[in-house]
Amino acid sequence: MNKPSERQPPAPRASVARSAPAALDGHLVMIGNYAPRQCGIATFTQDLVQAVGNWQVSVVAMNDAQVYDYPPEVVLGIEQDDLNAYVTAAAAINALKPDVVCVQHEYGIYGGPAGSYLLTLLRALDAPLVTTLHTVLEAPDDAQRAALEELCALSRTVVVMSERAVSILRAQGVPAGKLQLIPHGIPSFDLDSAEQKRLLGLGAGPLLLTFGLLGPGKGLESAIRALPDLLARQPDVTYLILGATHPHVRRGQGEQYRESLWTLARELGVQDAVRMENRFVSLPELMQYLAAADVYLSPYQNPAQITSGTLAYALGNGKAVISTPYWYAEELLADGRGVLTPFADPAAMARAAADLLADPARRAAMGRRAAQYGQDMKWPAVGAAYQWLFAVCSRQPAWTAGWRAEEAPGPVSLEHLEVMTDSTGLFQHATGVTPNPHEGYTTDDNARLLGLLCRLPPRVPALRLARRALAFLHYALEPGRGVFRNFLGYDRQWLEQVGSENAQARAVRALVAAATGPHAGLAASATELLDRAPEAAAHLRSPRPQAVALLAAAQVQGHPALHGPGRALLQAAAGYAANLTALHAASARPGWDWFEEYLSYANAELSHGLIAWGEATGDLACTELGVRTLEWLSGQQQGPPRPGGAAFWPVGCERVYWRGEARPLWDGQPIEAAVSAAAYVAAWHATGDPVWTVRAERALGWLLGDNLRGEALLDAAGGCRDGLHRQGVSLNQGAESTVLALEATLDVTLMQRALIPPLPAERTPVTAGRA
Repeated sequence: MNKPSERQPPAPRASVARSAPAALDGHLVMIGNYAPRQCGIATFTQDLVQAVGNWQVSVVAMNDAQVYDYPPEVVLGIEQDDLNAYVTAAAAINALKPDVVCVQHEYGIYGGPAGSYLLTLLRALDAPLVTTLHTVLEAPDDAQRAALEELCALSRTVVVMSERAVSILRAQGVPAGKLQLIPHGIPSFDLDSAEQKRLLGLGAGPLLLTFGLLGPGKGLESAIRALPDLLARQPDVTYLILGATHPHVRRGQGEQYRESLWTLARELGVQDAVRMENRFVSLPELMQYLAAADVYLSPYQNPAQITSGTLAYALGNGKAVISTPYWYAEELLADGRGVLTPFADPAAMARAAADLLADPARRAAMGRRAAQYGQDMKWPAVGAAYQWLFAVCSRQPAWTAGWRAEEAPGPVSLEHLEVMTDSTGLFQHATGVTPNPHEGYTTDDNARLLGLLCRLPPRVPALRLARRALAFLHYALEPGRGVFRNFLGYDRQWLEQVGSENAQARAVRALVAAATGPHAGLAASATELLDRAPEAAAHLRSPRPQAVALLAAAQVQGHPALHGPGRALLQAAAGYAANLTALHAASARPGWDWFEEYLSYANAELSHGLIAWGEATGDLACTELGVRTLEWLSGQQQGPPRPGGAAFWPVGCERVYWRGEARPLWDGQPIEAAVSAAAYVAAWHATGDPVWTVRAERALGWLLGDNLRGEALLDAAGGCRDGLHRQGVSLNQGAESTVLALEATLDVTLMQRALIPPLPAERTPVTAGRA
């Protein structure tokens, strides 16, 4: 019933199992299909739950719009295509406080593009994740590649069932140290073949068997086409096809596939040799049929089949097997453990079957080799290997790289910014650590620089750089129009008449920061310039510039002396807040609590703008919407658990991240970490919830090395690399990245200082040397 670091590949599973510690008790949550749902993964999941008996197991079962009468261990069901169900399931799983979560993964059993809805759940988990891959593709499509990449990144360990799968995943960039080979588990039996034939009414003649859920792609046509040649040599052979039609196939096509097989058998005149059992048989009954079989046929058509539970069952229990050469069969049937025949070659399959049936000694020797190989595949051995793995993952310290939460950020260094600035202003781009004059300057970057410097004590060199940045904004203002130009060439010629909305909003925000800053001279000059730029942020249409304008307006709201120069901004701000609220109402869906149908860049600024404006004006609804959407965004930017809180993984810029997809992990930009840290600090001020302080530290930690590659972007000279790519961090330290990384450092530093309570006034601090 439903209720709401590189190293060599791991040791073979037999040695893993023998090295398992004696006590492995813990709480495991298992996610996947589950019996009585009829599919191979449901059976595997239930068998695995029973095989890890030392663990308390809670099962989260995937549903496919059907109602199942689940056993008591199933504590929660998730409807496959309901994105919000994955969100609520994550909270329910965390409430169980498991030691480990294990996912059974196959693209088709989860909702969204290539099953990516699952990732929404996994990002939010507080426990380490072990993933078992039932499908590994050598050439995945874009959606499958993205889903697998994030799935492997989120997982502490990824379990595969074949050496071929290990090789494929290594080639796709999954670290060897994250991969663990554990074979497909199988039951075992000791039943007499002749006796089972008699009990099942199968006669005394040779029996070929294929079992499993029926559907196109199983290759059963080839097996039936092999029967005329086989019957010419073995007239009393029976081919038994055991299993119900796959429920999804039956819902879409009925019994069309099964009927096509009967039609083919009649056309070939072999209908009397074919027997079909259209039902999902229990495990004890399946073992009877498998014991009765003389040869097992596995005629799959897809070469890229990476695993097969039916093949594993047959081989592990000592059956002679004939198979097409798909990946899993090539590996399991090597060294004389079976016979491989070419794809779509019924004549070859017929010859192989006739030869095996005519040679009982060869068939028996093949079965003995198969059974010996299958010893490590029996569920007791596989269960022990999983128990060992769960114990290791639950006790292993959380991975970190370079930065620890307890380390305080370093001081704000202006060394690189001094190099990046000439008498005109801050250069836009750098080649390595050297300014690139060919790319010129932008108002956007110089505004960011001014905003940062006005938060620092007014000392050299901060004051010198601030004056230079403010002078740039003076030059950028177009006389008579009250708007700013943005791109300036190295020859000091403007490349446009009106800059982007981003440039307008950031220029105004920088002027407000300077006008309210600690240096009187800068404040007076910035106030005068703000008064001459009434149109700059008064008619913005895009949501991110509107959010930046709200940040500026919130600061103006608290300084009555600026209400005159900032009147146009204040008049526009209420409309901007209303527009963001309307965008949210139009775009938000269950499981997607956001202003747009996608996430792109500087995402946290949207929530931050609403929080700041709501706090400045007392608009509780505005603050609440900002905090709530930031909470949701934090879940989208969450990595694996760390001591004290989850890692921060920003949405990368290699593509747009649409609702329900796997998120892009690479081309992560410092802007995401910086605006997130700032927004998290604002949420802490608004709510007092300490979870926001941890999140702010994690966002800065991404810049300092707690990221997918374990490489720092921000260095001791105050230069910040422009992005995090698959190949490593960018070598270039541009203006935006550097300024924003220093902003994040400052935000977190000031927050941490505020968290330290002052000493009581009457207490005198103890100094060194005092008695």
